[in-house]
Amino acid sequence: MDLPLVVAAYLLGSVSFPWLIAWWHGVDLREAGSRKLGGSNLAHVLAARWGLAGGALDLAKGSVAVLLAAAFGLPVEMRAFCALAVVAGQMWPIFHGLDGGRANATAWGTIVVLDPVAAIPCAILMLAAAGARFALRPHPSRLVPLAAILSFVVWPVAVHVTAGPRSLVVGGGLIFALILVRRVTAGLTDDVATGAPLPRILFDRALFDRSQLQERGVVPI
Repeated sequence: MDLPLVVAAYLLGSVSFPWLIAWWHGVDLREAGSRKLGGSNLAHVLAARWGLAGGALDLAKGSVAVLLAAAFGLPVEMRAFCALAVVAGQMWPIFHGLDGGRANATAWGTIVVLDPVAAIPCAILMLAAAGARFALRPHPSRLVPLAAILSFVVWPVAVHVTAGPRSLVVGGGLIFALILVRRVTAGLTDDVATGAPLPRILFDRALFDRSQLQERGVVPI
């Protein structure tokens, strides 16, 4: 294992571009909106263009981590390790008290580079969910987060079906596991304190990335 490159990928992941953009505008993203360090919260707090910029930069850093591993001539297994490291950095960033974002954009950046063909069905799924999100009335707010978690199930399956490297199938499964763990555990104690049934809390978090505080209108969606 090329440990220095894996550490570098983690440190790159720990740089929260949405937080930096918000800070540049005089806002602490950890205290505003849904309090998530992601492009969607940045769009809610500032404007859609800033949210898109923050999300694009988070996606780019996922791609860069894998591309650097490839540029150094590292095998596909090490590229998968770097992908996991940059995703973990986005979720548990050393620069933000180990409390970061959900890493959807960063993880998409890694899988697009690791296996672009397997990423095609994921992109179709996300585009369909985003289109339905804005076309339907009232706007269904759960479609995109549901499609996001499903896309990380689809990708390793697509890699397997197309006879891709087994290491990518395993790496994709681990990326899905990391995202699921982050969704379920981030701020879980606040949800438990609401007195809501634990199965409902876990269900809403795992599938829709929705906390009970958001369900009750205490924190914006």
